[in-house]
Amino acid sequence: MGKTRAYGADCVLLAAFEASYGVLPADGYTRLSFKESSLGAERPLGYDPLLGQGRDAQDPYYEAVKDEGDVGVPLDTRALGFWLKGLFGAPTTSGDADTGFTHVFTSGGTLPSLAIEIGHAQLAVPKFFRHGGAKLDKLSFDMARSGAANASIGVIARGETEAATTIDASPASFALKRFSQGSGTIRVGGGQLANVVGGKLSFSNNLERVETIRADGLIDGVDETEATAEGSVDIRFGTDTTLTAAIATESPVEMEYGFTIPGSDFALTFHLPRVFLPKKKQEIKGPGGIQVSYDWRAARDPVAGYLLRVTLVNDVAGY
Repeated sequence: MGKTRAYGADCVLLAAFEASYGVLPADGYTRLSFKESSLGAERPLGYDPLLGQGRDAQDPYYEAVKDEGDVGVPLDTRALGFWLKGLFGAPTTSGDADTGFTHVFTSGGTLPSLAIEIGHAQLAVPKFFRHGGAKLDKLSFDMARSGAANASIGVIARGETEAATTIDASPASFALKRFSQGSGTIRVGGGQLANVVGGKLSFSNNLERVETIRADGLIDGVDETEATAEGSVDIRFGTDTTLTAAIATESPVEMEYGFTIPGSDFALTFHLPRVFLPKKKQEIKGPGGIQVSYDWRAARDPVAGYLLRVTLVNDVAGY
């Protein structure tokens, strides 16, 4: 017997890359793990009062469709490559099954669109919400000493439809193997940054909705604009001058956020060749350790040819 109420534990997320924008593939979907999702369509109510109709309110009207939200995903060794392809475009892949596969994603390219289905198959009357013409806008995650490594991905889709059956009854899947915060590192200039206690990284494609006038209220597309990356590093104030020396000369530094799994070749690296940091005052807030947070901003390196490069090493042949 099916359930009468929906639970997050029963939800299934399927996704596939579209051959044409907004046209959902009939098959070829992949089942992906996720932590949470706010992706969904909405049509807010607008109101424009008229005079001469008395004191009681009149009917509101419906605004255009807005289908977007965030999906929380684990930073894992295999399925993350699917999301990275949506964020950066197809990777350059090298290696083999014996040595492992290295997938390199770089910012600044043309993005593919996706079809995403979020299903509640355990309901007595199953419901499946399909989102076509989805593009991935943002990626952000935190760095800490302990805990699970997770990221938030911003999605902008064209519109949502509801179905009674899943779009793909036999999707592909990835074996789950996660990175953890305990294996994370933040490097500057190729060396481990000293006294770092936390950090954040946020990348954005700064997608722009093509909001044309249409009878169905949908958008015509989602276009890429300037790609940006920014974040922060939290440092215990001490004798290390790696960051302060660069700030004093107003020089950019090379920065790298990364995760590994000890005893294996699995690795995930976010490489930023040109990062600028602001000068911050040293605040003393009590008898404990003195800490400062540097909010950095990345720029495209003309020699490297990119703003951000993500390298994923795993046992998946391609994406």
